[in-house]
Amino acid sequence: MTDESWAMGMADAAKRRQAGIVSSFSIPYYAGVSASLYIIWVLFTTSGVLLGPLMGDISQWGFDMAFPAIFLVLLRGMWRGFRAARPWMVSLIMAASTYYLIPGAWYVPVGALSGMMTALFFVGKKS
Repeated sequence: MTDESWAMGMADAAKRRQAGIVSSFSIPYYAGVSASLYIIWVLFTTSGVLLGPLMGDISQWGFDMAFPAIFLVLLRGMWRGFRAARPWMVSLIMAASTYYLIPGAWYVPVGALSGMMTALFFVGKKS
């Protein structure tokens, strides 16, 4: 399971739900998306391992923006307004603060946990 296959599966389920299909989550669709993304992931990872050392520092071409770009595309596809984005914003602020204040990769669990706690705090609240 990847963020991309989950997002595409959820987008398909939303479209199917709007079309009036009772069983909106399509396992064949999700399996097809997951399998194709997995195969592409393995192929491009293999080519990256083989070609990467020949290319040198890829940040000079802007390839270091791939993960932020993917995140922004996923964010746009799942955008439901500022209220629904509060856990993401708290997670971002906490992860960035931790990244600058604490050495190591502590920003990953701090960002994830703060986002989850924020989501739990706002469950059922209309404000």
